[in-house]
Amino acid sequence: MNPPAINLPPPRSWRDLPQPVKPRAMSREGRRRRIFALARTVGLTGVVLAACWGGMEMWATLQTNPGRLVAPADGTPVRGLVVRTDGTLDETWVRETLALPPQAALLALDLAALQHRLLGSGQVEVAELTRLLPDRLGVTLHERVPVGRILAQSGDSAPRTWLMARDGTVFAGVGLTPEALEQLPYLDGVRLKAAGTGLAPIEGATAAAVADLLAAARTGVPALARGFRVVSLAQFATNGVIVVKSAAVQEIIFDARESFPRQVELLDLALAKVAEARGPFGPAGPMASVNLAVGGSHNQVPVSLGLAVNGGTTSARRTLPAPTAADAYFPSPANLAQHDL
Repeated sequence: MNPPAINLPPPRSWRDLPQPVKPRAMSREGRRRRIFALARTVGLTGVVLAACWGGMEMWATLQTNPGRLVAPADGTPVRGLVVRTDGTLDETWVRETLALPPQAALLALDLAALQHRLLGSGQVEVAELTRLLPDRLGVTLHERVPVGRILAQSGDSAPRTWLMARDGTVFAGVGLTPEALEQLPYLDGVRLKAAGTGLAPIEGATAAAVADLLAAARTGVPALARGFRVVSLAQFATNGVIVVKSAAVQEIIFDARESFPRQVELLDLALAKVAEARGPFGPAGPMASVNLAVGGSHNQVPVSLGLAVNGGTTSARRTLPAPTAADAYFPSPANLAQHDL
């Protein structure tokens, strides 16, 4: 017979013994040290954040309006300008336009206001101003390129020549030489409106069409383009026609809705065929007209062969009719690829 099993109690550890001792409470001095440490951490964090914010504010103010940080009387005055431009304006014009007061402090200048003065002329498209420490003001200009000139008169005042850029901006054109102005054709048939002391911009599409036409002509027929005298826009708004008056052809009619380079090719071909038809002993003088706005879709260009010649020994001019017909038609370059003329 087996002896009865003896159930022994599980072993016990000293950790299982009751612990009647209470944890020691923190003293008043300990609580004070803990509060001071927490306050010091919060204070240092606040100082760092305030310093970062102040630095950012000072940097932004220096970029926009440093006069808030430095009094004009305490700053270094501007002692010179450093002007860079891609056009005709010079340092004298920049100095007169900026009109800086005597002893103006460099750090106190309002660059945004000065930039507005430069752009107000219309001739300046982009103006950048920078402070060149310790006492220089840098001015970099990008000027508009004129494509034509306009003769305008206000009231009883004398007529004045204005220039038009590709974007339609009208400006006085400072610094251009008489030779440079002579290369620009006059614009006719444009509506002008006064705006302040100048003229309001011309519609951008109109100005761009003139610029594209002149660029195509100077590339395709440079000799003829140098003789362009007047570009009329009187019919541009109604039917998209641009009429050019030149020394070689009294009237050249372009269609702004068609490709200008292609029309210039047709013009060059028509002039070559007319010169061939005249021969070395034919009559000289400008042709009456070349109409590129009609017939282009049928590969034909109407050319009026009326000639203007000197009569006798005087300088008077009279128009002679064409020897056979008033109009002659010549094929376009598309047909030249198929037929050797």
